[in-house]
Amino acid sequence: MARARPRRPEASAEAVQAIVDSVARVDPAVDRHGLARLVVEMVPYPRWQHKLADQLEDRPDLLTGAGAHGSKTVVSFIEALRERGVAGIIAPACPFCDRVLRLPRGRDGLRCCMSCWNEAHAKPCARCGEVRAMSRRTDDGESLCERCAKVEPSLHEECHGCGRLALPARREGDVVLCHNCCHPPTTTCASCGRVKPCTQADTDSPRCKNCSDKLRAEPCSRCGQRRVVHRRTADGEPLCKACGSTDTCAGCQRVVPLRIRTDTGGLCQTCYKHGVVAHRACARCGVLGSQHRLGLCTACAWPDAIRKLLTGPDGTVRPDIEPVLAALIATDAAAGLNFVARLRHQNALAELAEASGPVTHQVLDKLSSATAANRLRAALVEAGVLPARDEWLISLETSIEARIKRVTDPEHRRILQSFATWHHLRRLRTIAGRRPLTQDQVHYAVNAVTAAASLLNWLTDRGQTLLTCTQHDIDDWLPNDQFSRSRGFVTWAVQRRHATAIEIPRFANAPVRNVLPEHDQRWDLARRLLNDESILVADRVAGLLVLLYAQRVVRITQLTTKHVAVTDIGVELRLGEEPILLPTALGDLLVRLVEDRCGAPATAPDDAVWLYPGTRLGRSIARSDMTTRLLELGVSPTLGRNTALMEMAAEMPAAVITRMLGISLDRATRWTQDAGNTRPSYAAEVARRAARR
Repeated sequence: MARARPRRPEASAEAVQAIVDSVARVDPAVDRHGLARLVVEMVPYPRWQHKLADQLEDRPDLLTGAGAHGSKTVVSFIEALRERGVAGIIAPACPFCDRVLRLPRGRDGLRCCMSCWNEAHAKPCARCGEVRAMSRRTDDGESLCERCAKVEPSLHEECHGCGRLALPARREGDVVLCHNCCHPPTTTCASCGRVKPCTQADTDSPRCKNCSDKLRAEPCSRCGQRRVVHRRTADGEPLCKACGSTDTCAGCQRVVPLRIRTDTGGLCQTCYKHGVVAHRACARCGVLGSQHRLGLCTACAWPDAIRKLLTGPDGTVRPDIEPVLAALIATDAAAGLNFVARLRHQNALAELAEASGPVTHQVLDKLSSATAANRLRAALVEAGVLPARDEWLISLETSIEARIKRVTDPEHRRILQSFATWHHLRRLRTIAGRRPLTQDQVHYAVNAVTAAASLLNWLTDRGQTLLTCTQHDIDDWLPNDQFSRSRGFVTWAVQRRHATAIEIPRFANAPVRNVLPEHDQRWDLARRLLNDESILVADRVAGLLVLLYAQRVVRITQLTTKHVAVTDIGVELRLGEEPILLPTALGDLLVRLVEDRCGAPATAPDDAVWLYPGTRLGRSIARSDMTTRLLELGVSPTLGRNTALMEMAAEMPAAVITRMLGISLDRATRWTQDAGNTRPSYAAEVARRAARR
């Protein structure tokens, strides 16, 4: 026969009054009637009430920071007082780690946090053998640490909230919930009025986490900002998380935020990451190193993570996604895990998993995240799943279409559409058929269309059309077009008779011919790059191409292994129409760079590989990054190129410079003139004499 549950006794008025008096000594303005109701609600039994009153009477400092010396009831009572905003009540810190956390456990007669309790009760795990706090037991009675318990299939149960197999975090009868589904009920917060997950949702004063943190906040004794107390000093002064975690690192001896505290001292994030503390054996492959989660290294965790994200609603990966999954698994695991850590990228992968049909460029263009689409496209093109396409050309078409939509007048919009299509897009599409477009080419076209759209809208606002526009209107427009970017559109419009008798003058952009101040400085830098083995080979080659062959940074970033050829006579590099036979020292460096990039003998592979790959798959290094690397070596891309080009222009004809370096004949001619090269004018004079005879 079941024993009857004891009836809840009535509250002891004397004990409740004693507790209220103890709190009132800390905060005289406290609401005594409300506090009495709180005491009866939290401590319903007279025996517990007398025990709490005796503790507060013997040690009044329990309410002002020494709560760890009290019982569990004292700690819970302090938390409730702080939740209700009672002034002067100080949250107790863990006596073993000095952090201000919940103190749910007892250790050596004191209340402590879970971490310190786990540290005191750690023992060897039955699976990994490491001395850790035990989290679960198997059916055979074996104790497992939390990391091993998460990957133990026999402990997993189906969650009634999300339907996944996971460790049960809460069990209410037959209902099992995982950790992700164990969140507070959603209701209206009594403090901020927002509908959010709140504690005390079944009372008249529910409160969300942000509002609860504000009630527990105090001015930090170090930075002075009002924040949640993370730790207290030896004198009991509060410290926020940023100030409380800052200390001298035992590894690098810097005063920085600490990642972990060990027996030998605290370690910062960098020392922890590269130290032996963070290196453990992977639970799957056994490789010793840093781990990602669930006891797995990044190489083992990445395939599971990406497969999970590409799994459709039916729990399977559709056949059209299998090539995408294989291509992504083959990419760098650490970079992939950083990529899928962002919610917008996870949503884009979910959209791809829920779509139908094969994955194409058009499908990727429709994803909600453009960053995710570009990353996926680069990986799929690299793996051969998707055909390569000129992304700069696609970006150009998208940008021009957006600029055309800005024009308000329909007739002006039609004219701008014709200008963009036949003047810029046709020319750049022809170039894209021979070689990839550069960033400068795309930006020039987009800026020209943008300026033309601004001019047309400006004329519309003045009540003018392009046909009725006069030179006086253009003169008024010129202050809005500082670099004469709309000049090409106006010239084209006059030629096509969309406008008459108007003109925009050419922007006076005098060529800059600044060179290195010292005559031998260029050769000193070149000798250093040829002989200094402490500099990266990639940086040495880039600097030498600037100093010896006057190459622009944007041109260097576009070089691939197909520009390099190893012949019987030496190493050749194609920069213009004709390949250049490189000196032996530079050729050897270039061969080392090619071998490092494609991992093969020094011959150009069938599939071109960027000599300077970027952080994004399928893209070369950014021009700004390459410029920064050269400047760190003391090589100015502008001064070094100008100096090299000026010296070559003084000795060689313009046609030879064009064939070797790939610059236009017009530009090479101007350089030879500025360098004082009289050979072109002498040849022209000889030709004129022959014609007169």
